[in-house]
Amino acid sequence: MPIDVKGVSFSYNTGTTLEKVALENINLSIGKGEFILIGGEIGSGKSTLIRHFNGLLKPSTGQVIVDGMPAHEKHVKTKVGILFQFPQNQLFAKTVYEDVAFGPSNFGIKGKQLDKRVIHALQLAGVREELYDRSPFTLSGGEMRLVAIAGVLAMQPDYLLLDEPLSGLDPENKNSLLLLLKTLHSQGISVVIVSHRIADMLFLADRVFLMQDGRVSFKGKPDDYIYSTSSPLPDITSLMKDLRQKGIDVRDDVFSIEDAFDEITRVQKERMVR
Repeated sequence: MPIDVKGVSFSYNTGTTLEKVALENINLSIGKGEFILIGGEIGSGKSTLIRHFNGLLKPSTGQVIVDGMPAHEKHVKTKVGILFQFPQNQLFAKTVYEDVAFGPSNFGIKGKQLDKRVIHALQLAGVREELYDRSPFTLSGGEMRLVAIAGVLAMQPDYLLLDEPLSGLDPENKNSLLLLLKTLHSQGISVVIVSHRIADMLFLADRVFLMQDGRVSFKGKPDDYIYSTSSPLPDITSLMKDLRQKGIDVRDDVFSIEDAFDEITRVQKERMVR
């Protein structure tokens, strides 16, 4: 069953002179196993939106239903995990292991079952074993992000929400994180990424939502997003367009390096046959 957002509006500081409308009449659905990108400028409402998916915020009007249950119910928090933009805000324990163990232990998981779940989550997130007994606050930014992801994965969520997950990462760590998210998605976890720069993640996405002034201004597939909005193209798509303009008969609706390689290889083979 999906995450269903039905007529959701939300305002901060309701009833005061500082009241600010953040979301207006949002209607959308995210299915099990989907990889979703939510884009938009800073302040467009995208981060506020995903905080409704696991009950961190309650709508002013409308409702969010997760697998048939209201999003604010406690059980939903085990189904919908969220990683905030600054992972250090989610870390607090003395060691990496204790930090990852906190969530499931808080829901009654103990002993060997807890240890098995924590180790599995750490391994799945790619956290090196020598870091397990370290303070999370002695780690690099990339390592802290992986530990925070492990903490979310230890809850065995059906949905993984990430707010600006690539922010502050170097190219190597960005690629590693995207590969991890691709792997998690292949294992059946629904992934929802919020970012003001989604172009270079389009190759992962099943669908794209674009937020503007608290409303959804676009819903569709990645190729529809590219050709129906004025948003920047992924670097690899720009390259393929340049090749096509120079007379090389490649497809330009390509979003990943792997697909670009396959397409260029195809053209080379066709030329050799001629």
